Amino acid sequence: MRRLCILTQYFPPEMGAPQARLSELGELLIDRGWQVDALTALPNYPAGRVFDGYDTKRPCLEIVGRIRTARVPLVTAKQGFVKRVASYLSFSASAGWYGPKLLERPDVLLVESPPIFIGYGARRLARRWRCPFVLNVSDLWVDSAVRMGVVGEGWKARMARGLEHKMYRQAAAVTGQSDEIIEAVRAVVPKQRTRVITNGVTVDRFGPDKVDEQARQLLGSEPGPVFLYAGLLGLAQGLDQILDTVKKLPDDVPGRVVIIGEGPLREHLEARVADERIARVRMVPSQPRDRIPALLAAADAAWIPLGLSIPGSVPSKIYEAMASQLPILMFASDEAARRVESAECGIVLAPGDLDGAAAAFSRLATEAPLRKQLGQAGRRAAETTYDRRVIAQRLDDLLCEVVAARP
Repeated sequence: MRRLCILTQYFPPEMGAPQARLSELGELLIDRGWQVDALTALPNYPAGRVFDGYDTKRPCLEIVGRIRTARVPLVTAKQGFVKRVASYLSFSASAGWYGPKLLERPDVLLVESPPIFIGYGARRLARRWRCPFVLNVSDLWVDSAVRMGVVGEGWKARMARGLEHKMYRQAAAVTGQSDEIIEAVRAVVPKQRTRVITNGVTVDRFGPDKVDEQARQLLGSEPGPVFLYAGLLGLAQGLDQILDTVKKLPDDVPGRVVIIGEGPLREHLEARVADERIARVRMVPSQPRDRIPALLAAADAAWIPLGLSIPGSVPSKIYEAMASQLPILMFASDEAARRVESAECGIVLAPGDLDGAAAAFSRLATEAPLRKQLGQAGRRAAETTYDRRVIAQRLDDLLCEVVAARP
């Protein structure tokens, strides 16, 4: 039996796109004959502290779904660039030290980036285990950090890019969740084996029939269609745009917004809703991952904003909204916008276009046939293009190529 080890700093029970994607792909690869292990950190995201029930200083083994999961200690951090880098480096060192003690040697290592500093641990493990590694790039981390103003175009960015490019060269193959990411990789290493492995969705878990009374109650009983955002409340999401748009809506336009999640901007958003008396917006705490299908099914539209143009970034929320047959209202540009537009499943505005967003909100809130048309188009795209089973097959094919080509 072929053995795969997934090296990632983030994994369930934490919530987030990488956690869901990697755990679900791991389960599907098990169905395809792989023995799948995960080497990850003690769960701590996004709170910045290790979850209750785990010893903060000791590694442990547990089963997540059907995936044997080794968890290693790390320095935790919630905010602050320097502290987060210390957290990334500590996980990389801890994984490189404890991994071979906790898990059997795999045939291939699947490495999740960002954080890019995971490269130090990946190289140590690949040498120790004498196995190739496949690098999955879900975000061009250095470019994103520069765009967001987290780091300037100085020596720090050059050092991080140097590590990023070295990983591209040393990997047996590089995958990316978007065409833009793969184009960026090929610009550095034109001859590298690359593959676009988009994010996706387990289609059968989502749909209008997944609604239940608990989800309806959580979204509230006020009249009008519900526009739902569920996910991380962070800087890159541009969630202030939602509040700014809602403030522009005339009183006679129906509809309201529910924002579900946790993150560094939650207190800021709550303060704005209270201080500015934004009555249409309801803030709800983060919900367990298994409740998301029911919450999406209870909504009438998905609102997915991006505050910045981040190269190669395509929010996973797009695919879950598609599978839930929800029309999408989106602030985005680049590839994220193109994927929604090509599926003809939503209305896309450039980031900052508040007047256009207010007009789009009004159309979706008042035109039920339009909501139905866009929602059905999204469901078709989820079933044909973004079904995670199809994506797992592409990843399986690549991993088998890498194992077969190993010296």
